[in-house]
Amino acid sequence: MRAWHAVLLILALVTVSGCAGERAPSITAGAASSLQPLLNSIKPGFEEESGITLHITYSASGALARQIEQGAPIDVFVSAGAQYIDELSAGSFLRQDSLAAIAYGQLVLIRPEQDSGEIRSFADAERIAIANPETAPYGAAAKSLLESSGLWDDVEPRIVYAESALQAYQFAKAGEVDYAFVPLPLVRIPADGITYGDHVAAGLRGLPTVDYLAAVATSTDEEEGARAFIDYLAAPEVQAKLHEFGYNSILGPR
Repeated sequence: MRAWHAVLLILALVTVSGCAGERAPSITAGAASSLQPLLNSIKPGFEEESGITLHITYSASGALARQIEQGAPIDVFVSAGAQYIDELSAGSFLRQDSLAAIAYGQLVLIRPEQDSGEIRSFADAERIAIANPETAPYGAAAKSLLESSGLWDDVEPRIVYAESALQAYQFAKAGEVDYAFVPLPLVRIPADGITYGDHVAAGLRGLPTVDYLAAVATSTDEEEGARAFIDYLAAPEVQAKLHEFGYNSILGPR
């Protein structure tokens, strides 16, 4: 009996040791900051359905692209705007066959609901926030809109540059600026203390949209999990969330 007990003990130890050595699947997504409300809301569902732990790093899309080029451990990139997806694809940093268009969001003009009463219109604004046009597609869209509307030269001295679209929104919500250009989805989170600015009265000629695209990084060791995350964005419940948060779905291969 003692011999059998010894054998069983050895088998038990081997089993425990093998289980301890197994690593639970985990992926890291680098995502545009404007996606934070949406992705945070769907993260639990993805983890429960897939059994994969999802870590998300939020930043301006351009900043994330530079990190991927420098070898940051990002498995899947979800970008606002096609520019950085295209640049990384050209440099073989992304798996071309994984590229997918996810959605698009509209740029809107917002202002704090409460102000000093001195700022009556966009023309009176002393501080106008946009995301950094060099790294954030919504910032580039805002600058392009102001230029095409013939307003850039006038407002440029009053521009406050945010690191990301999310930070531009936060500036307006905190009353630190008079107006801000932000993605519509950020205004749906909900936006207490925020009101829509009148872009027509401001003299703006239309409001542009920005595409969201996703792709798997070529450097990933978790390709299957990264692809599973992109596939999950096509799930019916996620598509419903897209519309709930103010996106328009254009999901499919690019």
